[in-house]
Amino acid sequence: MDAVDQVRRIARALWGRPVRTVQQPGEPHPDRRAVLTLEAVADPVIHLPGRANASPDLPLATAAHIAAHLRFGGDPQPRKGLKPVQQALLGVLEDARVEWLALQELPGLRAVWWAFHDDAAALRGAGFEDLLARLSAKLLDPSHHDPHAWVARVQRMFFEPDGRTLALRTPAQVREAASLLGNDIGQMRLPFNARTYTVHAGYRDDNTHLWLPDASLPPSDTTLQADAAPPTEEAPAASPEPARTEPDAVHAEWDHRIGRYRPRWCSVYGGEPPGGPPAWAPGALAHGQRQLVRRLAGIGGPWRRGSGRSAEGDELHHAALIDSALDLRGQRTPDPRIHRRPWRPTPPLAVLLLIDASASTVRGDAQGSELLVRLQRSAATASLALQRLGHRSGLWAFSSQGRHRIDMPCLKHWDQDLPSFARLHGGGSTRIGTALRHALHLSEGDARENPGWRRVVVLLTDGEPHDIDVHDPRYLSADLQRAAHEAAGRGVDVRALVFPPGDAFALEAALGRGRVRACATNANLPRALADLLATTR
Repeated sequence: MDAVDQVRRIARALWGRPVRTVQQPGEPHPDRRAVLTLEAVADPVIHLPGRANASPDLPLATAAHIAAHLRFGGDPQPRKGLKPVQQALLGVLEDARVEWLALQELPGLRAVWWAFHDDAAALRGAGFEDLLARLSAKLLDPSHHDPHAWVARVQRMFFEPDGRTLALRTPAQVREAASLLGNDIGQMRLPFNARTYTVHAGYRDDNTHLWLPDASLPPSDTTLQADAAPPTEEAPAASPEPARTEPDAVHAEWDHRIGRYRPRWCSVYGGEPPGGPPAWAPGALAHGQRQLVRRLAGIGGPWRRGSGRSAEGDELHHAALIDSALDLRGQRTPDPRIHRRPWRPTPPLAVLLLIDASASTVRGDAQGSELLVRLQRSAATASLALQRLGHRSGLWAFSSQGRHRIDMPCLKHWDQDLPSFARLHGGGSTRIGTALRHALHLSEGDARENPGWRRVVVLLTDGEPHDIDVHDPRYLSADLQRAAHEAAGRGVDVRALVFPPGDAFALEAALGRGRVRACATNANLPRALADLLATTR
């Protein structure tokens, strides 16, 4: 019996709750955790990661832990009102609560679970993640000695004064305790990176089932001194918050943890660019346009003269005429293909330029200029140069505020001359996979009316995928990689220009080698863009 089947059978045997189990796709990795998904009309599904050299007790420990959640856990909660530090604390406390309740019925489980905590019990680190690991061990076995004062404080909140009776008996009490304890961490000024955090004990799941899929996460009213930097006044939303309307499109999103798409998951809203004075003076892009035109002049490839034979055409094929004459003299039927195949130019490009307008792009560079201004000018210059050379181009921006709100205003339609649009105002996050899927949707819509063009999407950005409602550091990168595969399957090339301080290697892992170029300065733009588009032949 394999581990997946063991977990399914054990989880049902413990408290009678039927579950389904599936293997997560991908290579085994020690940091991957099980994922529990709660279905509205079907049995819960446990998505198990592959493990190399796993302990033989891992299936029992995992099944018992998840079964405890299903038996003693509560309904999913909103993340709103809790900082990432408090959310991590809530996960540890809720894990400990359901396990403690399970131990009252099946005390032998402590020995099974403790084997995965004994390394944490030996830790003496005082970082926040070390403290979470030490706390998990202490709450599983209160007799274990841990000298840290904060761990002792949490134990006193978790248990009644006798030290053995559970004080936090409900999820609501756990949430309240996590909120208070998170403030302690803020006072202690302990850093925490929610994007790289992994639940310590390898048998525990990633706790995503504890949370509702929030539409967006506005800043919490709770202030933590050592939490993430607060939003700045200089980073307003990408566009004023409009009244809720129907989205232009709703796209699926790939969840690498369960190896399947989440259907109709991300809502995209279009719209027009913000109003205001022009972003640059008339003629300001002329010099850059000329440089780009010179550099991009050869990307369509030379006009090629076909060497094959054809039954019709504008030019006779000399060798075919000779062969035909010899056939006639030999009283053979000549080959009718006596023309040369017509000259065929490489199909021209239809390039959709996609500008990252997230909050990170409003920061100034070393010279004090705003990155978003550079991105906007670079995209506009590229659009002018492509049009000058006979290619088609469209220009869109994007930013996100969680999966229910991805804004993609159109700055230039395909058949439109470049307008004098106003300066963009950056804000929000960077859900690139969804933006790419919508760019494919827009490109395919144009292809139906204008077939015969080579389709390319060029992303101009400063960083990796990120959004406020995603806490798995690999989730959005895996989704972007999947979206890029979808584009390749539809015959659309995807390329990216990465501007400082972004890391080109991070996007290259998702899009593939040779499909990403760093663009350190405006002077590098012609070469970088030409190199990218040249590889789309």
